[in-house]
Amino acid sequence: MQPKKSLSPALLLFLTLPLFGIFIALLMIFLEDRNAPAAQPTFQPAPQRNVISFQAPDFELPLLDGLTLVSPSDYAGRPLFLNFWATWCAPCVRELPAFEDFVAAHADQENGPALLTINLGETAAEITGFLKEIGLRNLPVAMDINQVVKRDYGVQNLPTTFVIDGSGMVRHMKLGEMKYEEMGLYLQQLEDES
Repeated sequence: MQPKKSLSPALLLFLTLPLFGIFIALLMIFLEDRNAPAAQPTFQPAPQRNVISFQAPDFELPLLDGLTLVSPSDYAGRPLFLNFWATWCAPCVRELPAFEDFVAAHADQENGPALLTINLGETAAEITGFLKEIGLRNLPVAMDINQVVKRDYGVQNLPTTFVIDGSGMVRHMKLGEMKYEEMGLYLQQLEDES
């Protein structure tokens, strides 16, 4: 009977070292992926084929003064950002200054973009006090006390913004907080589509 041959320690080390290196490399890749910060989503306007197109439902709602009625048809010939919001909605509150700034930046354009915000279910006193508290002075706010317009537009979540072209067609819908830069991109896309 022949004695069993055993592997020399040098040969054993030579065979196991690459396996150990592969294990360490895989472990480092796994740990790096777990610790990597999540990629920040970037806004990309909807491609041409995904553009929605339907006639914006018309309505008449009172502004905060309770006397003046406003309607989407008042903005005929101009792009209109129609925004649904409430004071208790944090993303709504964050986007309101951006809306005010965007419209102010385009105020000198005769057919520049317009904005109409629609508050859902709150009183003029509540809205006025809230706007004063957050320092907004030039935000056009219509009051949908009974939330009829919300239903007509199919709004489920706040905030929701509809981008309406100059002919009164809803071309885009944005769910969630709207950023200043996004408004510019939507406006550019409306121009490209016409």
